[in-house]
Amino acid sequence: MFEIRDKVENVAENIEGMVKDYYNLSVLKVVDKGSKLGSLFIVTLLIGALGFFTFMFLGMGVAYWIGNALGNIMYGFFIVAGFLLLVLILIAALKGKVIAPFLRNIIIKNIYD
Repeated sequence: MFEIRDKVENVAENIEGMVKDYYNLSVLKVVDKGSKLGSLFIVTLLIGALGFFTFMFLGMGVAYWIGNALGNIMYGFFIVAGFLLLVLILIAALKGKVIAPFLRNIIIKNIYD
């Protein structure tokens, strides 16, 4: 009788240990995913900020160059602004069918890797 009780207690202790180990493993997986997503967010933010300033200064330089070629600086800025407006309209038109699924796939890939 005591043997059965000892075996049941031993099984209960093993199950309790397995549950604690599974919980700790789950916590470690969540922390790992969170740290990967956090670092990806920070890197993406830095790249985005640097890209923004690069394109801003590049756009100003091109606008100034076109304006000098046309004889009026404002013409260059209006031409560059019109080009950027066309790009904005193109992005807005493609956001639902092309851009959103592409970004969604990247996010899902990063979560499950």
